[in-house]
Amino acid sequence: MKKNIYFILLIFFISGFSYTQTKGTIKGQVSGEEGKPLANVKVEAKNTSIKTHTISDGNFVLKDMEPGKYQLLFTHLDYMSNIVKVTVSEKPSKFIQVSLSKKNPMFFIIKEEITVTAEADSIIDVSLPSHRTILPSSVLAELGIANIAEALEKASGVSMVGKGGYSMVPAIRGLAEHRVLLLVDGVRITSERRIGASASFINLNNIDYIDINRGPYSVFYGSGAIGGIINIVTKSPGPNEPFKANFQLGYNTVRQERSASFNLSGSHGKFGFMIGVNGKKAEDYSSPSGTIIEQSRYSDYDLMLKIIRGGDNSQLYFTFFNCHGTNIGKPSPTARLKPRWYPRERNTILTLGYKLKNKFHLDTLNVNFYLFPSMLETQKDNLRESLTVKKRNLAEIKGTNFGFKVRGGKGLGQKHTLNFGFDFFGRSSINDKNTEWKFDDYGNITEKTEDTSLLDARRNNFGMYIDDKIQISSSVIVNLGARFDYISTSNFTDSASRISRRDQSFTAYIGSILQVTPHFSLLANLGRSFRFPSVSELFYTGLTGRGTVFGNLNLNSERGVNLDFGLRYLHDNYYASIYVFSNSVSDMILKFKGAGEEEYNYRNLTKGYIHGIEGEFYFWLIENWELFINFHHMKGREKGTNATLNYIPASRVTFWPKFSLGKFWVEPRITLTAAKKDPGPLEIEIKGHTLLDTIFGFKLNQNITLLAIAQNILNRTYRLSADEQGVDAPGRSIIFKLSCSF
Repeated sequence: MKKNIYFILLIFFISGFSYTQTKGTIKGQVSGEEGKPLANVKVEAKNTSIKTHTISDGNFVLKDMEPGKYQLLFTHLDYMSNIVKVTVSEKPSKFIQVSLSKKNPMFFIIKEEITVTAEADSIIDVSLPSHRTILPSSVLAELGIANIAEALEKASGVSMVGKGGYSMVPAIRGLAEHRVLLLVDGVRITSERRIGASASFINLNNIDYIDINRGPYSVFYGSGAIGGIINIVTKSPGPNEPFKANFQLGYNTVRQERSASFNLSGSHGKFGFMIGVNGKKAEDYSSPSGTIIEQSRYSDYDLMLKIIRGGDNSQLYFTFFNCHGTNIGKPSPTARLKPRWYPRERNTILTLGYKLKNKFHLDTLNVNFYLFPSMLETQKDNLRESLTVKKRNLAEIKGTNFGFKVRGGKGLGQKHTLNFGFDFFGRSSINDKNTEWKFDDYGNITEKTEDTSLLDARRNNFGMYIDDKIQISSSVIVNLGARFDYISTSNFTDSASRISRRDQSFTAYIGSILQVTPHFSLLANLGRSFRFPSVSELFYTGLTGRGTVFGNLNLNSERGVNLDFGLRYLHDNYYASIYVFSNSVSDMILKFKGAGEEEYNYRNLTKGYIHGIEGEFYFWLIENWELFINFHHMKGREKGTNATLNYIPASRVTFWPKFSLGKFWVEPRITLTAAKKDPGPLEIEIKGHTLLDTIFGFKLNQNITLLAIAQNILNRTYRLSADEQGVDAPGRSIIFKLSCSF
């Protein structure tokens, strides 16, 4: 009997040992769309109690898996769920790699912006009570747009101004023409184009994200930030990042645009690098009616190199960026017999910076130096009916921008966070040359004249600021800031005497956030802002992409007062934000028609008023579905005359749903734009329109993504802006894009 019991126990022991030996283990790693490991992803085998979470490096382990087939469910609060089918056998443990897509990439950033200080520029704190939108590279890659202005237009309160084509520039809340400060990695971009800087030379494939901040930022950046700032942050290699590469190919059917880009990045030890090469070329596009829009062509190519040396509490970085544009057209209704274009444009940016943490009794200290030489050519031909040249004008402007910034931050106890800084922005060696040729019927030059209005023009701007974020209580934060600026501008005249003017300005702001509940917050801010007249507005007389402009040395500086109120509600299934704003600009500088044909002069208005409302809503109530809605409505008038200001955009609402199923997704976008019946002095009435665009995406595998973007599917005829010299937008088109990473 005893032997039988021992024998039965031995059988059970052997069976149990054999049983445990046949159980399997699944190991793997979960990453985001860009290949970065994801922590805190829930991993569970459906219809079982087996589950775990990924750790900081994205790895996970599922043990004690019976042999058989399983469905593994991967879930994360900010990412789309994913299901992977696996088979567990008696063989050694299986290793799988899983990639998750962000739910709504724009919303994902919004959640971060409410709780995390922006990395692009240490002084922009997200607790500053203002309307902020971030467009990450994952969103930019899917838009199928040609330049930055077209990308920014998708955000509420932002519109494009200009005649049309490649060189349109962004306006924020109806403020344009040097009233929106454009930055690339914190470097101020200044253009001699009268409509303002466009940064169209920055290729979208070089961009990590675009940060749109509405409201007065003169306290932080000085002159030009009346409407807000747009900071374009370029891609950087991450710490301990393996070497990786990406190339993209694209084609636009209506523009016949061919584009290609290549990016290589990686790190070794403390050093990281990134190099990017991009190029694109487009022909004149067709309007919905089939009309060829002359001078809508463009081409450019660029090279970017970034080197970073990181330490435990420091980072040294160097960036070199060089872009060449050729034959960038300026479309207009008169382009057939009076074509205008930019034959050449060249921009080079060199940046050297150093970031420190916990040094010199400061939490952060950032030092940045930059050099930005640029050149722009503008050409106009007057043609006879036979299309031979009767008269030709060529204007060339060269100049060099340079400067430095020093910014520091220090927490003072638990109530105060102090930020301070001083910066210098200079422009030197600004020279222009306007040449005019006249031709006879046989193409012979009969007359040549040369003229100049900018002769070693200069501008020096020194400013300093201080800002304090005060934690009044657990639910109330108050921001206070002040800045002083001194600026000098000068230019030589024909008599070899230098004309100079000096200006100074004091600005300040106060803002507050009231956290009513963990999900709901109210915000408000009041600020003063300013803008000194640009070098061109003061001194330049000559050819532009619009006509002949005459500088005005007697222009006054603009002074603005900005008031904002807003509310934000963040829930697990939706996000809502609404902002009401009022801007007044004293001595507002505007262009007006001159006495001659296509001649323009500058003068100051007494005061301009702009007020409006804008908002954004995100919903993801149904699995695999998302919905994004944004809108804006605003009015702008001149004090006294009640005349409409230029560049006030028509009311607009956008509906942008997204459906995802496995590796496939589709994003139809419906944009409803109202008619503009009260144009400004340089505008015309335009009709309202409805646009339907759709993005089709398919992720072939972790490395290859295919995109097809159908634009203006209804083939609607519409204008991109109400500019009196504007043209119809492109007709129906399809954009094909291939992205491959390895």
